[in-house]
Amino acid sequence: MTEIIAELLDQQEILKYLTGIADVEEESGIYDIDPGGWINAGENAIAINERRSERCLIKYELWNGQPPPLGSWDRTWSGDVRFASGRVFALSDYDGDTTYGEAFDLGRRDTLWRVSIHRKALAHEDFTPDIVGVTLLKARFWPAA
Repeated sequence: MTEIIAELLDQQEILKYLTGIADVEEESGIYDIDPGGWINAGENAIAINERRSERCLIKYELWNGQPPPLGSWDRTWSGDVRFASGRVFALSDYDGDTTYGEAFDLGRRDTLWRVSIHRKALAHEDFTPDIVGVTLLKARFWPAA
């Protein structure tokens, strides 16, 4: 049975604008990836185009196998990515400044991971005014082989 091994809800809101999720030791690789319409993965990074989301929160999950599907999310993407250090964080670039989220440890160096990223934008009908406009992202990782 597939089980979750570890999880982290990054308490730091990502403000203007999420660039993506990168390996903590190889973060510059994210700038070589064109996110295309929304997301694209490359070596050591997942570029995410969230230019319309001024506030994002990310939850990371590590699974021992493919996790069960999630319903009721606006968008979903899945793919493969290798991370050199096995530790990842979110980063954002705005007006020449780069900010970093909390690091999430996948527990293995130089490993190819299957990844699914789910997105949901919070709206007035669902939530209180203080969190309207926040975009939630759930990044789920499991070994590719």
